[in-house]
Amino acid sequence: MAGDRDNMQFLKQDDIDKIKSELALITSRYSNLTIKLWKLFSKLKTEKAKEYLIHGVMRRLGIMMRSIENVFSIFPIERDMLLSMNELSDVDINLHAFLINIFGLLDNLAWVVIHEQQLTDKIDKKNVGLYENKTQVCFTEKFRSYLNSDRMKKWRNEYLKNYRDALSHRIPPYVPPKTLNPEQKTQEEQIENKIVECYKSLDLGAIDKLRKEQESIGDVCPYLCHALSENKAVVLHAQLIADFKTIEEIIEKYCEMFLV
Repeated sequence: MAGDRDNMQFLKQDDIDKIKSELALITSRYSNLTIKLWKLFSKLKTEKAKEYLIHGVMRRLGIMMRSIENVFSIFPIERDMLLSMNELSDVDINLHAFLINIFGLLDNLAWVVIHEQQLTDKIDKKNVGLYENKTQVCFTEKFRSYLNSDRMKKWRNEYLKNYRDALSHRIPPYVPPKTLNPEQKTQEEQIENKIVECYKSLDLGAIDKLRKEQESIGDVCPYLCHALSENKAVVLHAQLIADFKTIEEIIEKYCEMFLV
């Protein structure tokens, strides 16, 4: 489904430069996070907590990092050529991996605490999660206050949960194949009408040419959305960076509980 260019504000050069600068720092941010998580690992006493930290949190963080690299490789921020259907699928696959592993990473952080405090017999697994009340009593007051701040609750409830639930149960998040201005919309409609007529006469060769002409119309769409009737599209590259930085912040404040 093509996006309506009239409803999407395209990135300015200043925005592009800022995103590229943030991307250049991602690798070092990731390295610093892994160092902090290994320090946390050395503080943990239970093997199950260590397992959830290494094979849960850190593995998911690595997948998130690789997903960002893949999306920016397939779809560079300054690309102006339309993505092929295979490229769009590859971007979507990496987006899905990125989103689901954010959610899973947060749950893994909760499980580390539950196992470290040996509470698996006292807290049902349905109540394990960073935002579950029975799990939050295991956190420091400082970390609880941070998680329950208006900014963090808004990010989780209005964005993350929205996109995660869409991925699991409704319209999966995707990057539209292109955007169309009014003139381009008219062109597409005219070609579609011609294609309908060609089907009537079974002129398959003409249909193929018209499809290729149709596929060349429009502009690349740097947005991420799911059902447009349920949410607003967000800027793809900027959102990936923002989400990574949010996870970075959560992990850093989480580690403070153990590393004081």
